[in-house]
Amino acid sequence: MITRVTDNMKFDMLNNSISNTQTQYSELMEKLATEKQVNKPSDDPLGMGKILDYRAVKSYTSHYEKRVEESKSWIDLTESKLSSVNDILNQIRETAISQSSATASESTRQIAADSLQPLIDQLRSLANSKFGDRYLFSGTKTDTEPFSATESAARIDAPVNASGNTYTGTVSEAGTYTGATNKTYVVKIVAGGTLGSATYQVSSDSGKTWVGVPTVLASGSNTLGDGISLTFPPGTFAANDSFSVNAYAPGYYNGNGEELSVEVGKDVAINYSITGEAAFTARGSGTVDIFKTLNDLKTALQNNDAEGIRNQLDPLQEAGDQITRYTAKCGTRVNSLDISDTVLKDLDTRLTGLTSNIEDADVVALMTAFKMKEIALQACYEMAGNLGNISIINFIK
Repeated sequence: MITRVTDNMKFDMLNNSISNTQTQYSELMEKLATEKQVNKPSDDPLGMGKILDYRAVKSYTSHYEKRVEESKSWIDLTESKLSSVNDILNQIRETAISQSSATASESTRQIAADSLQPLIDQLRSLANSKFGDRYLFSGTKTDTEPFSATESAARIDAPVNASGNTYTGTVSEAGTYTGATNKTYVVKIVAGGTLGSATYQVSSDSGKTWVGVPTVLASGSNTLGDGISLTFPPGTFAANDSFSVNAYAPGYYNGNGEELSVEVGKDVAINYSITGEAAFTARGSGTVDIFKTLNDLKTALQNNDAEGIRNQLDPLQEAGDQITRYTAKCGTRVNSLDISDTVLKDLDTRLTGLTSNIEDADVVALMTAFKMKEIALQACYEMAGNLGNISIINFIK
């Protein structure tokens, strides 16, 4: 059976051929312009899925890298400030040694006392240094100036309701803080209800860990520990309502002992700060309260007390050793951050390579295919131009 090829069939076939060739030509032109083999999901659905996964991981990696770089800058500045503190302490100790000898007089000791105060002020300024708008040595209370000029007695701040609490009553504190370090206590409602039915738990480390089993919230005083109690006016509590209260041990320090940390991977974090509590006080692992030692030395100088001056020589040496120890700790933490930074950069490079293997185009092969498709398209156009001229007369010619 012979099928007759009509002019309409010829035109339809030619139009389809031109349309398909133009589409392929445009796709090759796009790939040449972007130098990418995969520009949209339809180019390679499986490959595009992998590319999106790699891009998501790279986004997290870039976030970690940025945080690590900021942390390295923080600890570098901390190390610099501690080194300057150590220089001042060495200068003060030399003065104390010279004024503890029998050759010193009341006059020289008074002059030394007068010259000591600017050094104490300079050292306090270093201890209150900032990174941007955050204090370096305040622990996690980076918006609080860590060291005051005068020694304070133990104290308790007014409790603070967390934002979003269902309960809106004004909580009051009572007691005398007996703890040895500054702490932030948090009360969390476990089961909602009213006084006498709601239950709560207490944390003494800003909510990181919780002590004991849930306790019924009493209408009177509720003991948190270390001499602190809170009283709640009648009201309704919801689960997860929380209330915090800061407590301070006697001394010059107003921050806390909690170190800042940075995530360098999923569930992996590195501490990168040095607290003023650790470096400048006798709390925790410290052995000397530096500002108390300096003020005791100043008093001894003003009173022409040779024995009192000599009594501060060992604490001053220990203070220098304490600062040196935490300066070295800065270096250790920088090394840890450097290792993490290297790992993250290597991972980023590998992800870039894996993405490139799927996404990037072979430009030479694309140019060859593009030229071939260009020739095919020109041939289609020429055929379309000649199609209308086909007749028996043209054939006879």
